[in-house]
Amino acid sequence: MVLTRKTDREGLRFLFGAALIAASIYVFYIGTARINSPELFLMPERIGGAGSSCGVVVAGPLSVCIPRGIDVVPQGGGMEIFSSRDRVRGSLEVIQGLPQENRWRASLKNPIIRAFLGDTDKMDTFELMDAILRHRYNPTLMGAKAALIPPWMKRDPQARILYTKDARGIVFYTPKQSLGLSFDGEKVVMMSVMGRIPAAATAGILASARVVTPEEPGTEPAGSS
Repeated sequence: MVLTRKTDREGLRFLFGAALIAASIYVFYIGTARINSPELFLMPERIGGAGSSCGVVVAGPLSVCIPRGIDVVPQGGGMEIFSSRDRVRGSLEVIQGLPQENRWRASLKNPIIRAFLGDTDKMDTFELMDAILRHRYNPTLMGAKAALIPPWMKRDPQARILYTKDARGIVFYTPKQSLGLSFDGEKVVMMSVMGRIPAAATAGILASARVVTPEEPGTEPAGSS
């Protein structure tokens, strides 16, 4: 009986010690990551448009409401936008899915990762990105989140991850550069902007983007903004 109690106490001490070591490693890992990669702890925030006037323009398969003062030029499968006054330059185009998406999805089939994300095969691209980006303190998913966040966001104290209001759009934003993705079925509108454009304006442009045919009524030719 005495031996049994002693064994039980030793077992409890072992479990307590193991838990303490695991907690210490976790705290050290999270603390180090917050110093070296603070962008991994960003949480997506929903944002509305800027509310300023804009003009709807069409270029190829894209219809976008562009704020006044920004010029538009058709370019390939989309359009270029620029403003000499505000030193803004960017582009919007329609792409068929994300580059190397199959390889990216395959990297998430690790059993440990699936334990937190669930069945990723049943998620479309936006749902899967959303599921990953909403994790902040999960070391298992930090690698997957790092793969989504553009490298130029690293250590920028003004970096933000934005969701367009009432739309399936994500914007990786800093005051100097932005990358936006809007999901429309199997097609993706990709927006890349360089220059100091407000976050709300960036999100508003992406939220207004639609994949259309050039003959769709109610649009203006590119360059009319």
